[in-house]
Amino acid sequence: MVTRRSWWRRLTIALLALTIISIALPAPATVSGQNGKIAFVTERDGNPEIYLMDSDGSNLVNLTQNPARDYDPAWSPDGRQIAFVSDRSGEFGVYVMDADGSDVRFIVPGEGPAWSPDGTRIALKSREAIAIVQLQGGEVQLTNPTTDPAPAGYSGLQDADPAWSSDGSRIAFVRAYLGTVPRSHYQQLMVIDVGGSGPPRILPSSDAALLNPDWSPDATRILVTEMGPHALSTQVVVVDADDSTRTLLPALADNHRVLSWSPDGTMLLSSMGTSTTSPEVSKMNLDGSNQVNLTNHPGFDHSPVWQPLNPYPTGLVDPATGIWSLRDREGLVTSFYYGSPGDFPFMGDWDCDGVETPGLYRQSDGYVYLRNSNSQGIADVRFFFGNPGDVPLAGDFDADGCDTISIYRPPETRIYVINQLGTADQGLGEAEYSYLFGNPGDKPFVGDFDGDGIDTVGLHRESTGKVYYRDSNTQGIADNTFVYGNPGDRLIAHDWNGDGMDSPAVFRPVNSTFYFRFTNDDGTANARYIRGGPDWLPVAGDFDN
Repeated sequence: MVTRRSWWRRLTIALLALTIISIALPAPATVSGQNGKIAFVTERDGNPEIYLMDSDGSNLVNLTQNPARDYDPAWSPDGRQIAFVSDRSGEFGVYVMDADGSDVRFIVPGEGPAWSPDGTRIALKSREAIAIVQLQGGEVQLTNPTTDPAPAGYSGLQDADPAWSSDGSRIAFVRAYLGTVPRSHYQQLMVIDVGGSGPPRILPSSDAALLNPDWSPDATRILVTEMGPHALSTQVVVVDADDSTRTLLPALADNHRVLSWSPDGTMLLSSMGTSTTSPEVSKMNLDGSNQVNLTNHPGFDHSPVWQPLNPYPTGLVDPATGIWSLRDREGLVTSFYYGSPGDFPFMGDWDCDGVETPGLYRQSDGYVYLRNSNSQGIADVRFFFGNPGDVPLAGDFDADGCDTISIYRPPETRIYVINQLGTADQGLGEAEYSYLFGNPGDKPFVGDFDGDGIDTVGLHRESTGKVYYRDSNTQGIADNTFVYGNPGDRLIAHDWNGDGMDSPAVFRPVNSTFYFRFTNDDGTANARYIRGGPDWLPVAGDFDN
């Protein structure tokens, strides 16, 4: 519970406390993406309410509008829902509402919600332990029931403030020791593997109380505020989750209480307050520079969390069942059945209406099946093209605004391009032109890599992550070569950031995660999110124009 009294109580109990009083503060649980709106808690209406504002502090909206105490906002990974804590039913529990404050529903008793990156689970503080609630069915499953024995002289352990890493593999939390015997650490920063059987790992911290661990969007570091024996004696630390290296951020000492990363990893949000002033919400650069007060109100504003936006349309196809799952730029997911097990899926704009829809290539006989809508049904266009074993290439190879089907023949490393579609179960005939490109085993993909409106062919060497492509549909050496992803990743290309040029994304089966790159060069992912299953195949397209 976060109130004026509990806020300052939390800051003063530290090492002087004889017993630990449980006061849950929100764990921001940053997920990667672009920066959207900011949700925060304010008492300007007389009781804690959750407000929403634009990233510049404008357009304030009271989302909860309830006489109960509402706090601990946490965004869902798609930015469409907010989990929060309320006592509106008489006890504190976790609720979920849509981003506009509508459709409020109770989930489970508990505090400190943190979404899993795939959006299917919420970690929370449940009594003395960290629990995970499955959102389908509402069954609470304890990830870390407190079974570790308490040190001599202590009555027990209490785990709180869960924060889920953006790759979905780990949860950071704060462990407190209950009892009366002084110890060297008031609290400890812990990390546990999700689904793992091993004990939690202790990360180094100072002789301090710990506030609100938050993972960096790349899932490598944890931001945490450490509070010393005096109320205003604080320091902000970034801890490397793998090698435990600690980095102090001196510019953020003393008055920053709760900090969290922005989804794009370039900024921080903070609630700042002193012994004489109420906290207010600010944003700043990672080094603490360029601090901007967003709320400018004496109404006790705190616990800010940034909405993640993932405007990267992706599709996944389950080859075992024929289920297509298409996620558009607004985060809406459309699912339907199309095709048979073993069909090779792809997408294209077959009727030139600006919307890309499913296609299937049956490699056993070279049969092509195309739909003109993203819905279940039979093929609108059917024809033969190529030989058994060929790989389909869907794209606009002549800049006429319509996609056609070309093929890549792996044994020959030859590309066959044609700028028309077949009809009425007839054969398509010979390709208009063909050329050699790549090595045996390379996987082809299609994109407009130079922004000229013409799709060309690229190749991905899955064993090494090497990517290379031509800027024209002619024979020759690659116009660009770089390395992206890990061996075994499945690559697609699309214009992810709206700059007019296609660039790669890889779907990593081992963790069911998309990694998006906005430029065609060596480098790390610009954004990521978890979706689908390890056996699913990625497809790219503009599903909603």
